[in-house]
Amino acid sequence: MSDDDTVPDEASRFPSARAMVELEALTNQAPGPERGLAAWKLVTAAARNPDGHAAIDFAREHELVQPCEHTDSTIANLKWTNPIDGSEMIWIPAGKFSVGTQGEFGECAGFSLARWPVTNEQYVQFQTETGYWPQDAQNPVTGDLLAHCTGGKIPKGREKHPVTWVSLFDALAYCAWAGLTLPTEWMWEKAARGTDGRMYPWGTNAGTKGNRKLAHVEARSTCEVGKFSHVRSPFGCEELVGNVSEWCLPAAEDAAPGEFPPTEQNIPYPTEAAPVETVVRGACFLRGSANAMKSTHRRRLSVARRNQWVGFRPACLLPVRPSAKF
Repeated sequence: MSDDDTVPDEASRFPSARAMVELEALTNQAPGPERGLAAWKLVTAAARNPDGHAAIDFAREHELVQPCEHTDSTIANLKWTNPIDGSEMIWIPAGKFSVGTQGEFGECAGFSLARWPVTNEQYVQFQTETGYWPQDAQNPVTGDLLAHCTGGKIPKGREKHPVTWVSLFDALAYCAWAGLTLPTEWMWEKAARGTDGRMYPWGTNAGTKGNRKLAHVEARSTCEVGKFSHVRSPFGCEELVGNVSEWCLPAAEDAAPGEFPPTEQNIPYPTEAAPVETVVRGACFLRGSANAMKSTHRRRLSVARRNQWVGFRPACLLPVRPSAKF
């Protein structure tokens, strides 16, 4: 491939060709945050293409990205920061995991999941940069987008609270901008239960007598993320229980637990005649019972619904991370 900016004639058949040209140009730049951000944007965009693996392999070979896997089992799970939206991501290694309450198992490739749900501050940044305002942003049936904000302004002191009043579509729009996606409910459950299949992210005991010390539950509203850093899942994710319930991607009926979702999501908008639902996971701040706080707890919700108790936590399905620290 030449050093100029000419895209090969095969670009129509190989949609990642331009990304490959731009990645090659980056190999001539000095390593650092600027190069790391540019490479990461190219790789995450190309990953949506059928030939995206070629861009990922090229970037990895030239150290424009770094692998997430490590071979030393004594090292804590790898953490990295997404340079586009600032989300701290936790690597969840490949392997088997417990599913449900009947002793079933699933198997999943490695992926990264955000340490916390997306915050109001992050979501407004996305809106500011993209101008996102869907046609149904104001909808008395499904709820208004960011109904808790006035004139697009976050209520004082709630900047780092999890964003709410977002539909599944609103969450996916954010993820597309950030180069991320949403987990399926089984990926979410793996992150919550770890390798030992624990029923609660913190262990096997419901802890109902002291549940307010374990999670933000039985409350009137959300709280700032990071207030329960002493309670983590085995992999290091926080607030999988409490604060907000979280949108998960719909899975095909014949999909095996742990199977990655398709790169492109073609989710129809629901109508009264043809409702469309998906699963939300994790007990929200309104709950507090031992059953609701289980990692297996699930509810179904219309994909267009917006309310005060559902937010989202992004995932990255790539086996790589940015080469620079952010």
